[in-house]
Amino acid sequence: MCANLCVLTDVYLDNIRVGSEGMLRANVRDLLQEYNHNYHLYHLKRLSEYSITEEQFAHLVGKCRMYNHLPSEIRKGITPVNFGDQQMGVVVKDFYKDESFCRDQNGNINLWRLYNLFTGANKTSYIDSFLDKSVNAYSLVEEIRWALDGKNSWYLN
Repeated sequence: MCANLCVLTDVYLDNIRVGSEGMLRANVRDLLQEYNHNYHLYHLKRLSEYSITEEQFAHLVGKCRMYNHLPSEIRKGITPVNFGDQQMGVVVKDFYKDESFCRDQNGNINLWRLYNLFTGANKTSYIDSFLDKSVNAYSLVEEIRWALDGKNSWYLN
């Protein structure tokens, strides 16, 4: 975790069940040993190399708000969105007003800034959903990056 509450991991465990302190230590040790910081640094650095337009941002926000209302059979192949309407409203507001992570003068936003808009909106989450939403923010932004590389994404179609 870093100071602006961006949380990522290549090994996310939202539930560890142990029967002893020794088992807990072993699980934590394994989790830390499996974490690949070079992988994450590489991918985080790449986010600043990709940008979306204001129109693409608007499309993304609309699709994120639609996701929770989709029929379950349509949701199956789509990256889930764990952010509610209020949090998406914060993302939109900050797209225009955040001093550090808003759009540029041309109306574009790079994916690093977009990721930070999502993690900023996540700061209002309850502790029990904070990590899930943080990992989800990274997954969504990575999917957008893949879409910009030519892969299919429901969020930018």
